[in-house]
Amino acid sequence: MRDGVLLIDKPKGITSTRVVERVKRKLKTKVGHTGTLDPIATGVLVLLVGKATRFSWLFLNMDKTYRVTALFGLSTDTYDIEGEVVAKSEATFRCEDVKRLLNLFRGSIDQYPPPFSAKKVEGKRAYRLARKGIQPKLKPVRVTVHELEMERCEPPEVELLMRVSSGTYVRSLVHELGKKAGTGAVVKELTRLSVGPFSLGDAVSLEEFLSSEEPWEYVLSLEEAFSFLPKVSLDFFNGKKILNGNPVLLKDKTEEGSVTIYIDDTFVGVGRVESGILKPERLIIPEGTQT
Repeated sequence: MRDGVLLIDKPKGITSTRVVERVKRKLKTKVGHTGTLDPIATGVLVLLVGKATRFSWLFLNMDKTYRVTALFGLSTDTYDIEGEVVAKSEATFRCEDVKRLLNLFRGSIDQYPPPFSAKKVEGKRAYRLARKGIQPKLKPVRVTVHELEMERCEPPEVELLMRVSSGTYVRSLVHELGKKAGTGAVVKELTRLSVGPFSLGDAVSLEEFLSSEEPWEYVLSLEEAFSFLPKVSLDFFNGKKILNGNPVLLKDKTEEGSVTIYIDDTFVGVGRVESGILKPERLIIPEGTQT
C-alpha cells in the first residue's frame, strides 16, 4: 500500500464518482478525483490515492486536452446526444464556415455552463434544478481555449481537438458553435486525452485495473506523480525548519512557483518559491521523523 496517483481510462456510461467508489473498494484506502468527466465521456481520470488527496489543489487548475465529435443539426437539453431533443434543423453547413467560426472560441472567452452541470445555483446543483424542469440561472465563467482545431469534417459530424483551461465545458462550446452555425450541435463522442502532464497513453482501463491481482503496480508514487514540478533538496537543518512550517531562504537560484521538497532524498511535500524563499504548502511528515 502506498500514496500516489492513479491514471484511469474511464469507459463510457459510468460516472466519475462511481469509478472512484470501485477503485476505493479495490485498494481499500482513501481515493479522490481531481475533476469529473461526464458519463458520456471516456479518457483520462486522475485519481489521488491515500495521502495524495492532500494535494488535490495542484491538479484542479491543470489544462486539459479533448477530442470531441460534434453532431450538427440537433439540440438537446443536456448539450449532448443523450439528452432530450429540443430542436432539429435541416439546415446544412460548409466545413470551411465552421472552421472559420472556431476563431470566435479561441483565447479567453465567457462561457455559460450547461443547465445539466454540477455548478451550484443558490446552494443547489444546476442539474438537480434542470431535472425538475427549472431553468437554473447560471452565470458566465471566464475560461481559456488555448488550442482549437478541426481534425475531421464529414457533415453532419465535425471532429475537434482542443486544449482548454480547467473549468471549460466542452458541451457548452459545441452548443454555442452549433448556434453560430445556425444548425444547433451536440456532443456525440468525447475523449479526454490529457490532464496537465498526464496523458491517455499512461492510463490503465478501469476493467484491467479492477481485474488485476496487483492493482498497486498501477499507482504512481508521489515522487513519480510530481516529477513535473521543479525539485528542491534540503539539508537536515533546513528540512527541520520546513517541517515545522517555517520558510527557508534558498542559496541556489530556483524557478518561482510550486516545487517538490525533499529532505535527504525523501519526498516530504510541496512548497512555493517566491523571491528565493521556500514556503511549505502541503507536507507529509515521514514516519519516525522528529520535528
